[in-house]
Amino acid sequence: MTTRVSPATLYVNGRFLSQAVTGVQRYAHELLTALDKLFMAGIVETVPVTILVPPNTVDLPSWATLRIRQVGRFTGQLWEQIDLPVHASGGLLFTPCGGAPILHRRHVITIHDAGPFSTPDAYNTAYRNYYKILQKILARTAIQLITDSEFCRQELIRFLHVLEGKISHVPLSGEHILRYPRNDAVLAKQGLSPGKYVLAVGSRNPNKNLHGLVQAFSRLPVSDVCLAIAGGSNSAIFAGTQNFAGSVKQMGFVTDAELRTLYEHAACFVFPSFYEGFGIPPLEALTLGTPVVVSRAASLPEIFGAAATYCDPYSPEDIARQISAVLQDKTPRRLDAIRYASQFTWENCARQTWSILLDALHA
Repeated sequence: MTTRVSPATLYVNGRFLSQAVTGVQRYAHELLTALDKLFMAGIVETVPVTILVPPNTVDLPSWATLRIRQVGRFTGQLWEQIDLPVHASGGLLFTPCGGAPILHRRHVITIHDAGPFSTPDAYNTAYRNYYKILQKILARTAIQLITDSEFCRQELIRFLHVLEGKISHVPLSGEHILRYPRNDAVLAKQGLSPGKYVLAVGSRNPNKNLHGLVQAFSRLPVSDVCLAIAGGSNSAIFAGTQNFAGSVKQMGFVTDAELRTLYEHAACFVFPSFYEGFGIPPLEALTLGTPVVVSRAASLPEIFGAAATYCDPYSPEDIARQISAVLQDKTPRRLDAIRYASQFTWENCARQTWSILLDALHA
């Protein structure tokens, strides 16, 4: 028998706490951490918040005001679709990332981008079809949708056919990178010298355009700078690059402390993506004062304004040209970068998100 709860009860879909950390999991964790701080400071109206997580979740966060409860018997998508709606019954459910249960109707959902619709070839068939169907259903049944940028808001309105007033955009932040202590040992470990490498962070997703970046680097008119790539290794990206393989370092997984050091000592950071809903890595780089080169594509011009140098992601020649221009700048405006990034905070993200959730709770 399901226990009835107050309409002011808020549950959070905590499946992200059982997953490896990528950008969307980072968002969920930082958003809830900032919300916990707002609750502790008495800055916003509070209601009971319970994060529901699968039974296989380990290393649970220690939030002061947010309760975490392990529920259900299943894991993964089965937990999300079967266990979660049972235990969230009667309350408002907030899903900050990933999928969401079709059977729960009092729902606020963050959809970070329209990737499965805009760039379907970047995903395998099962993933693409599942999220296309799921998001179309959820867009009709949810009380409110949240996304990361105005670019994504307009994309989701177009693909999911939702009303303008049903979806809001709330910017993210890169300030969490300041929380991690430097780990300068990573430079020696990777054979890197300060100011003598261009940094990129990426995954196997073709949207990250690492292949185009590697091609661009072969055209760079400098010989004393290497390209260092952090993130999941993908041998297919580097096929045919034997002639300049010595100038490309695949670092694989790095810790947050190592990543902070890599940002701070890089000559510049490059993010040549074909498609992004927001772009946390270049914002992390700007937070530390590192010059960035990003694509003139998707949400990136909206987010980075005059703080970035822009490249054409479809032209390795232009990517190389813009990297070269940044490397030749002997006085990069690091303080300007830091000032620009400082306007994006997790507190602001939490305040705006909480306002949306309160409206939904009281609707």
